[in-house]
Amino acid sequence: MRPISNLDIEEQTTETLLYDLATGWSKPFPNWDSDNTLVVVFAAHEYCHLPQPLDALRNAFPQSKIIGCSTPVVVCDGALLPDTISVGIIRFHHTQLRLSYAPVPSFEESRVAGQMLGQQLAAANLKGVLIFSDGVTTEATELVQGLQEMLPPNVTIAGGLASGHSLDDTWMLCDGELKRFHACAVGFMGNAVELTRATGGGWRLIGAECKATRTSGRTLFELDGERAKDVYHRQVGRDIGFGLRESSSRYPLTVRLPGLEMQIVRDVNSVDEDSGAIELAGDIPEGVMVQVMTTTEDDILDGVDEAIDRMRSKTILPQNNALAICVSCAGRRAVLLEKTCEEAALAHDGLGHGIHQIGMYAFGEISTTSSGPPQVHNETITIGLIREY
Repeated sequence: MRPISNLDIEEQTTETLLYDLATGWSKPFPNWDSDNTLVVVFAAHEYCHLPQPLDALRNAFPQSKIIGCSTPVVVCDGALLPDTISVGIIRFHHTQLRLSYAPVPSFEESRVAGQMLGQQLAAANLKGVLIFSDGVTTEATELVQGLQEMLPPNVTIAGGLASGHSLDDTWMLCDGELKRFHACAVGFMGNAVELTRATGGGWRLIGAECKATRTSGRTLFELDGERAKDVYHRQVGRDIGFGLRESSSRYPLTVRLPGLEMQIVRDVNSVDEDSGAIELAGDIPEGVMVQVMTTTEDDILDGVDEAIDRMRSKTILPQNNALAICVSCAGRRAVLLEKTCEEAALAHDGLGHGIHQIGMYAFGEISTTSSGPPQVHNETITIGLIREY
């Protein structure tokens, strides 16, 4: 295919492309390859076995920074698409990019991986970091804490965890190369770049607030001295209109961390009927206050408006030449079902159709909070908006 000339698109700095097996690439690749061009890729799992389109992308952008990961479905400019590759490209003129990646073979090595990323990205003029990691082998809280230890406290961090059905269909793109059990990140350096992030939920609290009196990592053993399962089932059972047979994605926990105004959501992965322990999708420190939440399809969609409103409170939304990275929790799909396509469309409408948008469904969302350091969230939609002044 013939590349588009720079003269044809002199003022344009962002672009989105799609690939599917039936029609190939949606448009020619822009002739934007440079050290300061970022290419973000979200792809359906099967493209690890169909390397041709990813090879073509890498060949078209040999100098650019290419990062991304697998996901069950992708988002592109308001559309939700299965079996597809979604690509967002942003070309910078006055911003330097630095790419880093590190292996994350297990939960126990996540903090070291984060520290390795931070060491590679650290710079006096670093303004923001976009990060993705394997959602199966990564303990995301440890990864993010390790990353932040190496960086100034005012650096904005956003990203998410690749989702998949198993180790075999979860993978990363690190500098354009397909890798498993890795984390990858790109740093934005200079005074002309902005990385703005915002999150939205759409959940309501039910039941009484309890104290997590015994925990270990992701496992919640006791609430207020009782078996966690007993308290959890008792509170869920009080929610009129839902039964215990409903998916646990309807009933995540909110965790109030000390010193943070914002509460962090944790999905319930499993409940051990024998021990009474609850396994969560992220860490839960001992001693924090916990409360059960629930939602409806419409409330989840209201969470998109919440994220857009928060974005507007942080920046004046540009009309064009910005790239939005939308990372939504895989658990939200379990609630929305056939309405999942409405979430991507609402985000695109709220940001404005002049802003290019790509996205994925993740095993966890990473975002700097309004009142503290970056956190790993579940059951939210997180939007990162990247642009150059």
